[in-house]
Amino acid sequence: MEDLLTALHSGRTLLLDGGMGSLMQQLGGSMKSSENNLLHPQIVAAAHRQYLAAGSDAIISNTFSLNGIYAAKQGLTPQESERSLHAAMEIACEAAAGEHYLLADLGPSGELLAPFGTGDKEEYYRAYRSQAELMAEYAVDAFIIETVIDLNEALIILRACRDAAPQLPVLLSLTFSSLKRGGCTLMGNTAAAIAAQAEEQGAAAVGANCGDLTPEQYAQIIAAMREACTLPLLIQPNAGKPHREGQQTVYPLGPEEFASQMQACYDAGARLLGGCCGTTPQHIAALAQRFKG
Repeated sequence: MEDLLTALHSGRTLLLDGGMGSLMQQLGGSMKSSENNLLHPQIVAAAHRQYLAAGSDAIISNTFSLNGIYAAKQGLTPQESERSLHAAMEIACEAAAGEHYLLADLGPSGELLAPFGTGDKEEYYRAYRSQAELMAEYAVDAFIIETVIDLNEALIILRACRDAAPQLPVLLSLTFSSLKRGGCTLMGNTAAAIAAQAEEQGAAAVGANCGDLTPEQYAQIIAAMREACTLPLLIQPNAGKPHREGQQTVYPLGPEEFASQMQACYDAGARLLGGCCGTTPQHIAALAQRFKG
């Protein structure tokens, strides 16, 4: 297996995985994703294996909610958070088995930085550096920062990862809520500004995931990023724009329609393709058939 950076710059398509939380619930796991690492490790492993069987080139560790800030908000002690991180990395390493890329996942803090909230930059940095240092003890190929809505927070996490493990590439993915100004996050950061800052601050790839846009709409974000930077681009949309049906959140795009809409993102320049909320191994299999079949 070639080095991930070489693969990123080769221009070939790399498939990431899809939604993890919903899949683990379907397999009988906890609604709190990070609990599964300790309570249901076999379910976390099964989710990874299903995505690999569907055609994923890389799996993403089940560590999205395990930065110290967000974990504390969920009632986890530092010791519980650390145990869950270790368990997640062990499960993911075993699943990847040195034959597939393993990306160590870092998610948002769940807070807003001052002056919009009470978040403290130095506290953020310490929490994310601690998480990154622990995950870098394992055989990971890169960090992936996902679902962040504030570029300032994203850049703190990026710096923490690069300081913790300078040898590891960092993939940076923000979440978009609007196509205004070429695409904006909820905090008003534009796709072009995000891409330019990601390149300037040393990210290995940049892109988008989750959010309020369809895969087809996200093609406009990818196009704006392509104009603003030379980095490899990634995209992991939800399975369509979510809506409520009773007490349930529904994502309307089935695997084939999802893959069809992803063609627009590919045409705009994205070569790291995956899914977020509402996507399943079947969605990834549809991507594999369209883009690697």
